[in-house]
Amino acid sequence: MNIIDFIESPSMLNDKSLSLAQRTALKAVYGLPLTYDEREMFEKITGLTKYRAGIEWDEASFILGRRSGKSDKIASNIALYEACCRKHKLSVGQTGVVMVVASEKKRQAKIVFKYIEGKLKKSPILRKMIDNITQECITLTNGVEIQVYPCSIGRVRGTSLICFIADEVAFFKVEGRDVDIDVLDSARPGLDFEYSKMIKISTPYMMKGEIWQDYKDFYGKANNDVIVFQGDTLLFNPTYSEKKLAKLKKRKPLTYRTEHEAFFRTDLSAMYDPAMIDAAINPDRPLEIPCREKVDYKCFVDVAGGGGRDSYSIAIGHLENEKAVIDVVRSRSPKFNPDEVTSGYCDLVKDYRIDKVYGDKFSGDWASNSFAKHKIEYERSEKTKSELYLEGESPFNTERVDLPDKELAITQLKMLIRKTRSGGKDSVDTDSGQPEDEANVIAGVIWLLTGGEESKGAFAISPVGINEIWDEDGPSIGEAFADIVNRGKR
Repeated sequence: MNIIDFIESPSMLNDKSLSLAQRTALKAVYGLPLTYDEREMFEKITGLTKYRAGIEWDEASFILGRRSGKSDKIASNIALYEACCRKHKLSVGQTGVVMVVASEKKRQAKIVFKYIEGKLKKSPILRKMIDNITQECITLTNGVEIQVYPCSIGRVRGTSLICFIADEVAFFKVEGRDVDIDVLDSARPGLDFEYSKMIKISTPYMMKGEIWQDYKDFYGKANNDVIVFQGDTLLFNPTYSEKKLAKLKKRKPLTYRTEHEAFFRTDLSAMYDPAMIDAAINPDRPLEIPCREKVDYKCFVDVAGGGGRDSYSIAIGHLENEKAVIDVVRSRSPKFNPDEVTSGYCDLVKDYRIDKVYGDKFSGDWASNSFAKHKIEYERSEKTKSELYLEGESPFNTERVDLPDKELAITQLKMLIRKTRSGGKDSVDTDSGQPEDEANVIAGVIWLLTGGEESKGAFAISPVGINEIWDEDGPSIGEAFADIVNRGKR
């Protein structure tokens, strides 16, 4: 029995309400023959001109508008078909799992679970397969479990997956951090059955993450890896109110384009390419590099009062072979005494022969006075926080940054979102409101080393470079070059 027969059969799900787009997409995933109308719809929702009949897909991505039947018609139907209709070759004692992972909000996971539970209990044949039901798991008599969870990396590991369904995968977050790629990568090793499937379903959001990468790499492109479907709300669910959609479009056209027309937001994107951040991480260096002789260090701080959510952060770095090396990144989470943290940071910067630190453009007099007590000058940056992040784009993209493998700092850098503003400067922040203090001080040091006032006219050279140009007949060339360097530093 194929998936369409399973859905429409009176003894199974008894649902004959699939739209043409929903029906076509489900048939395409399983390589079922298409009618003429379905072939036209296939080209419309995949961008592909050729159809692979008779071949199932291991991975599929559904990029659909809200209220298009993602959970009811796609996720729950595939989950039940894979759990109840496949002939599973399970080893003795082995449990096959159909896992549905929803966004971190428990409400979304409960919605999918209720769809699955309701369809099982309503079916005259399938309800006989129910062995046990808990809040998150339905155990069947054929040795298969249907598990439905909010997104979590730990729960996925070590499971024999018949099918893994990621519902609203573009919104997978844990404590404000994007975890879609982590969750999917954790699931892939468990897809160890010959027919195992990974199904990704979501309303689109920003141009980043797994579902965006699928769209960019595979939509409308012939391939053997991932089939990608894209469609708006009305295309997949023609019964939805056009009047309501018209009101939504009039009220918030940009939001409507994303949430109901299923286009990725062009005004929001990751500030830094995650691959470039990963390329900047130096795993062979210590977390903090000790001070060295004859190295000029710069420091940037992000002061905080000790209450609220903000951390008090500091970064120290130097320029080496035209690369901004971040030697130290530290932060102190609330609650704390800011004067005590300042005192400790002043001891640190003195260890690196630093007598002036830079900080936020909008910091008050407290910061200047607090550092002055320890004979350290505090200078406000000429750049706003967003401008500092934007200045760091080129150094990251040209691989001129050396970062410690510090999880918090790396996470914060990857959380940064760039918002494009028409007729004005772009702004940068996190999309979840999570702190990004360590990312801020790293960006500040990168700017000081590669674009700040103190970096203008400066040269980064090595002793070997000077020796190579030294004139063997006399010191005049070397002395002249050294004089130029010293002038630039001054």
